[in-house]
Amino acid sequence: MTRRQKDEAERYCSIMASSSAYRQTQIFLKKTRDRVLSGNNDALMISSRFRLIDAKGEVLGRLASQISYVLQGKDKPTFDRSKPLGDAIVVINASKIHLSGRKMEQKKFHRHTGYVGGLVTRTAKAMHARDETFLIRKAVERMLPDNQLRKEHLRKLRVFPNEEHPFKDLSADRLVPFEMPLRALKRSDGEDEYRLETESGNDDEEDDGWQSFNPKKKEELNKRYRKSLEAKRGWRMGQKGQQFVDLDD
Repeated sequence: MTRRQKDEAERYCSIMASSSAYRQTQIFLKKTRDRVLSGNNDALMISSRFRLIDAKGEVLGRLASQISYVLQGKDKPTFDRSKPLGDAIVVINASKIHLSGRKMEQKKFHRHTGYVGGLVTRTAKAMHARDETFLIRKAVERMLPDNQLRKEHLRKLRVFPNEEHPFKDLSADRLVPFEMPLRALKRSDGEDEYRLETESGNDDEEDDGWQSFNPKKKEELNKRYRKSLEAKRGWRMGQKGQQFVDLDD
């Protein structure tokens, strides 16, 4: 191969490489443009709405599940798994979040420094003392699907430890309060029947209003509970006894 043929081959390869890079750049720009402009103005308008959530007294897991639900846009008829059409979330009073049981002392978070023996373990209580917004952000992050949209969902999450937040100037149609669904409490056996008996009563007697429990039933349930605790304590200590205990005696 002569020198002229080598030069022509190199020039041809450079032209093909530049054209390939140009094509790849155009494809990337087109995908980005389609991703941003998908859904026209309606999608952009829907995604710009803010939902205000008060975390005071809320249970961490229940709150995080609702936040992840709204961030993904699952509460809208326009839900699409491949597009971030969810609303932005503003969480206030994150310092007053509640964890059930003893999770503040028992739940632990781990990280590694990268050095030998560099495992760092802290409890949820210690992490909450260091950063009062950490528990909510980490719980929501772990509830979101692990894909390319997770970072975009988390960008729309703003958590503040107190009632102060920089979104107070938004109009009422853009900053919409979010109400947590009512918590369904576990009912004991026969509770509905006793409530109906207490609520109906006699028409001749004065109506003192609806009572939440029957005192006689409460005393009976407490007696059964104390007896069950004694039986469980005996089983735990390894004492021999009946496998089943009649709590109504």
